[in-house]
Amino acid sequence: MDRATRKETISALHQENILSAAEQLFTEKGIDATTMDDIARSAQYSKRTVYLQFPSKEEIHDRIVLKGFLELKEHIVQSLRGNEGFFQKYRALCSSLMAFYEASPFLFGRIVDFQTQPLDRPDLPQVKRDIFNVGEEINAALGEMVWLGIAEGTVLPCTRIKEAILIYWSSLSSLIILANRKSSYISETMGRTPAELLEYGCNLLLRMLVKEGEHGDETPAGH
Repeated sequence: MDRATRKETISALHQENILSAAEQLFTEKGIDATTMDDIARSAQYSKRTVYLQFPSKEEIHDRIVLKGFLELKEHIVQSLRGNEGFFQKYRALCSSLMAFYEASPFLFGRIVDFQTQPLDRPDLPQVKRDIFNVGEEINAALGEMVWLGIAEGTVLPCTRIKEAILIYWSSLSSLIILANRKSSYISETMGRTPAELLEYGCNLLLRMLVKEGEHGDETPAGH
C-alpha cells in the first residue's frame, strides 16, 4: 500500500468513526442540540481532526442522509429483485419500507425530511448532488415496477408514473412514521395495531394504481 492509498484509508476510517458517533448523537439528542464538540468527544477525536474530515455539521448530516438513501435503495432493489409480477413486487416493497423504518427510524425520518435543492446552484455541495442521484435511482427502480404492472395489464395504462411514485412514497412514508408514533391512539380509537393500519394503507394506495377488480390474491403488506 503506497502512502497516498494509506492516507485515504486512514481518512475513510476517521470519517466512518465520526459519522457513526454523529448519527448516534443526532438520534439521542437531536441535530440542533448536537455540537461539533459533542461529535469530537464522542468519536474520541480532537475538534481539529473532525473539521479536517468535514467542514461543517451540515456536511456530516448530509453524509449520514446519503448513507440512509444508499441503504434504502439496497432494501428496495433487493425486495423487487426477489419477486416476480407486479403484485408480488408491490407487497415486497411495502414490507421492505416498513422493515427499513423499524431497523433505522432515524435514517428513515431524515430521508423523508430531506429537502432537494436546485441542481444548477454552482455552490451546491457534491453530497447533496449524490443524494439526489441516489433518489432518482430509487425512483427508476419503482418506475420499472409500475411499467411491469402496465405491461401485465394490472396497472392503469394512463398512470403518470413519476407523479404516482411521489404520491406513493410521500403517503406511505408519512403513514409509517405516524403509525409508529401514534400506536396507542390507533389502538384506543380504532381497535387496530399499527401493522393493521399500514396494511390497510398499502391496500388503499394500491387501488390508486390498478384497474378495478385487480387487487391481487393477498394483502400488499404480506400479512
